[in-house]
Amino acid sequence: MSILVGSSFSRQFEAFFGYLKRYYKEDFKWPYFLFLVISMAGYIYWAYPDGTYSNYRLFRNGMVEKHGVFLYHLVLYGLPFVVAFVGFMFFYKRFDLLKKPQFWMLAIFAVGVFAFRQFAQSASVEPLTKVSFEHYPNFWRRVIRDVIKMAAAMLPVTLYWLWEKKSSETPYGFTLKNFNLRPYFLILLMMLPFVVGFGLTDHFTGYYPRGLKNLDYYFGYGVDPPARHLLFYELIYGLDFVSIEYFFRGFLVIAFARFVGPGAILPMACFYVSIHFGKPMVETMSSFFGGSILGILSYYSRSIWGGIVVHMGIAWLMEIGAFLASTF
Repeated sequence: MSILVGSSFSRQFEAFFGYLKRYYKEDFKWPYFLFLVISMAGYIYWAYPDGTYSNYRLFRNGMVEKHGVFLYHLVLYGLPFVVAFVGFMFFYKRFDLLKKPQFWMLAIFAVGVFAFRQFAQSASVEPLTKVSFEHYPNFWRRVIRDVIKMAAAMLPVTLYWLWEKKSSETPYGFTLKNFNLRPYFLILLMMLPFVVGFGLTDHFTGYYPRGLKNLDYYFGYGVDPPARHLLFYELIYGLDFVSIEYFFRGFLVIAFARFVGPGAILPMACFYVSIHFGKPMVETMSSFFGGSILGILSYYSRSIWGGIVVHMGIAWLMEIGAFLASTF
C-alpha cells in the first residue's frame, strides 16, 4: 500500500514540475524575460533607491494627497502591466492585439479594479470612525477595512465572470477538479528554512509580524491583547491572500489567457511586483519570480488552490519567524 501511495505522490510531483517544463519549452523566450527583469529592476530601484521603503512611502503619501488614492494606484499598477504587454507584442510578434479593443478594455478593467481596492480601503477609514465598538474599536475597524479591501477586488471580478462565463465553469481557478494539493505542501516545507531565515533579518522584523506591530494602536497603550483577537487578525490576514490569488493567478491569468495564452503569466507577475512597493525590498524582488511560478501552475492546472496554500503558508511562516525573532 505504501508503495502505491509513494508512486501516486511521485506522479503528482512530476506533473507539478511538468507544468514548469512545459511552459519553458512551449512559450518561454529569454529576450522577453530579460527585458522584463531589467524593466522591473529599474522600477524597484525607483521605489527603493536606498534599499528601504521609507522614501517610497513618503513619495506615495505626497502623490496620494495630490492626485488621490485611485489615480495614483491606477498609474502605479498600470505602468508595469502595460510595459509587459507591449514587450509581449514586440517579442512574440503579436501586434494583432492592437486591433482587439476587448483585450485593452479588460486590461483597463483589471488595473481599475485593484486601484479601486486601495481606494475602498482608504475611503472606509473616516466612516468607520463614526461606528462605535464596546471593546478595541481600532482593532475592529482595521479588520472591517481588510474585509472591505478583499471584497472590493473579488466582487467586481466575480461579476465579470458571471457576465462572460467563457473561461471556466467555476470563478477563475476556484476548482479542485483533477488537482492535488499535496505537492504544494511539500514545496512549502522545502521553503521553510528560507522563509524563516528571511524572517529573522532586520528588514523583515521591521515590518513583520503585522498583528503585533501596532498593538498600542489596536488595543491601547500597555494593554495585554487577548490571544483570540490576535489569532482572528492573523486569520483575516491569511484570507486576504485568497483574494490576491483569485485576482492575480486566477483572473489575470485565466481571463487574459483567451487572448494571449500563457503570455498572460509574466505581465501578471509584473503587476504583482507593484503591489509590494512599501514592503521589504527582498520581498518585492522575489515577488516577480514567485508570482511567475504560481502563474505557470495556475495556467496549466486552471486552479489557484496550490497558490493559496503556498502564499498563505509563507505569509504565516513569516509572521511566526518575525514573532520568534522579536521574542528571543
